[in-house]
Amino acid sequence: MMKINLGKIVSILSIVFLPLILNAKVILQAPDSFYKNDVITFKIIATGSDIVMPEIKNIDGNIVQNAGSSKNITIINGDRTYEVSNTYALVGSKDIHIPPFEIMIDNKIEKTEAKVIKMQEVKKTKSDLFDLEISVDKKNVYVGEAIEYTLKFKYRKDLEIVGLDFTKPQFENFWVKDIKSQELQNNYTNYLEQEIKYLLFPQKPGKIILEPVKIGVKTVKSGYGGGFYFTPPTDTRFVYSNKIELNVQALPKNINLIGDFSIKTTIDKDTVNQGDAVSYKLYIEGRGNIDDLDEINLDIKNTTIYDNPAKKEYNIVNNKYGGTYTKAYSIIGQSNFTIPSVEIKYFDKKTSSVKTIKSKEYFIKVKEKVAKKVKLEVLDTQQEIKSDKIKKIDRKIITTTDNEKILYFIFGLLCGILLFGVFILWKQRLKKRKEVPLITSVKKAKTPEELFKILLIYINIDEKLDRIIYELENLTLEKYKKEKSHIVKVVQELVKKDKKLDIFS
Repeated sequence: MMKINLGKIVSILSIVFLPLILNAKVILQAPDSFYKNDVITFKIIATGSDIVMPEIKNIDGNIVQNAGSSKNITIINGDRTYEVSNTYALVGSKDIHIPPFEIMIDNKIEKTEAKVIKMQEVKKTKSDLFDLEISVDKKNVYVGEAIEYTLKFKYRKDLEIVGLDFTKPQFENFWVKDIKSQELQNNYTNYLEQEIKYLLFPQKPGKIILEPVKIGVKTVKSGYGGGFYFTPPTDTRFVYSNKIELNVQALPKNINLIGDFSIKTTIDKDTVNQGDAVSYKLYIEGRGNIDDLDEINLDIKNTTIYDNPAKKEYNIVNNKYGGTYTKAYSIIGQSNFTIPSVEIKYFDKKTSSVKTIKSKEYFIKVKEKVAKKVKLEVLDTQQEIKSDKIKKIDRKIITTTDNEKILYFIFGLLCGILLFGVFILWKQRLKKRKEVPLITSVKKAKTPEELFKILLIYINIDEKLDRIIYELENLTLEKYKKEKSHIVKVVQELVKKDKKLDIFS
């Protein structure tokens, strides 16, 4: 019977395979495939006594980051051998071509193998444990039209989920608004559901793909029964959704609004005195991409126009996105002027046509200030002087002594001082009576209109004061009374900071 000598077998295998192991000085470890936008990691392992690893910053136009490194030492018969392992990471959106990298090992250049990592098309995960689904309310849309995008994640109630690794989807070529997220619980099934909604507004025409979404689900490892662990060990499984293709059509040339809109304007008066302001308000409402409505500015000759940026508010009514656009203007004219109509053009999807809406045009009459007429009378020096009206004037010379002259001088001086004192006192009292400080005028104003007229001359002195002036036009009397103390406080603070405001109205 043949005896097998294990020692000899080990010696023979060592002689055969040891040179192969020693010759493998550089190794590239990389996956064969990946999903789009997934993180790809690969390793370069080098063995030798003196190793200089390469510095890798970019592969195929993708930024590469160093994800860690390790170093092991092996000592055989007093000879030291090092094994250096560097890990790299990058995100790919197409096939990755990893080129050969040069590594200096024991003063010799070694090269890694080149490798192509193929990008695979993401397939929706099919599982009884999880389900991830994305959906939209419409697939044929126009540029700027709102799309409701829903992401729904469903999982079994009995799963011990300790965490979800979710990153908000990257919507390229879309303008995005978050709507809401909620947890849905169906008592008639064994699943829990979480739902996230977004509004998407496509910004360019063509076929656009909404890429699959990925969620990393961390669950407690199966078979874990507590033990001595403070934190239970976990497994991470990735769940992928479906993808959606959209057909986005371009809007007609020079049109950027789509939906259904209406326009309304108002003025507080059509006749004003020269120097007084007309309050003009613009209000646009509708269902559609009102966010894309540009700032509307007025250009009226021979007028001064004050306005603030428009106020936009958004809402969803009957599952349709829309909102309002409100803007107020104060217009001061030196002569009669016309507030032109405002024109808005938009695309109506129902009729597949461009519609135009216009506001009302207003003619404003400005009353000029009437100057007081001064009648100038000129004395006629050519009047005939009748001789019978000339009276004879008798001259009489009166002489005074030196003592009388001194007395007259002292008396005149005292009278002059007394009259000057009376004049100064009268002037101070008149000033106190006529000049009213700004703070006092503000406190005495009983209506927002009165206060608006008082503060209008101080426009462009301070931004806070400007904001108060503009807001006064929109205040009701009831709201004005509530805000009055706040307005007085703000004006007092401004007067303390800026002495230019401490003048008299």
